[in-house]
Amino acid sequence: MAEPLSFTLKFPFKNAAGDTISKLPIKRLKRKDISAAQTHTKDEAAMEDILVAKLLGITIEDLVEFDIADSKLATEVLREMANGGDLAAVLGRGAVAGAEAAAV
Repeated sequence: MAEPLSFTLKFPFKNAAGDTISKLPIKRLKRKDISAAQTHTKDEAAMEDILVAKLLGITIEDLVEFDIADSKLATEVLREMANGGDLAAVLGRGAVAGAEAAAV
């Protein structure tokens, strides 16, 4: 089984608890996650923040501490996931093993 994908921050930071955040697991989102985000806001940028935070398993308060470069990449990961694309490629890790067979 392939190793789960993770998001490695280019610019780690300390969260409110004082823990240094440098790597986060990536969780696949479901339709229910979009619905939950929509119940909180109609603002697309705020909804995107909610979804990125859910994707990375962090709070919005932690997300706003991201460096702009890490924030941009996190948004790219979310969009690639929504398009059914190759997250490993977006993360700079090449194609996922077995992706060729799935495309046939």
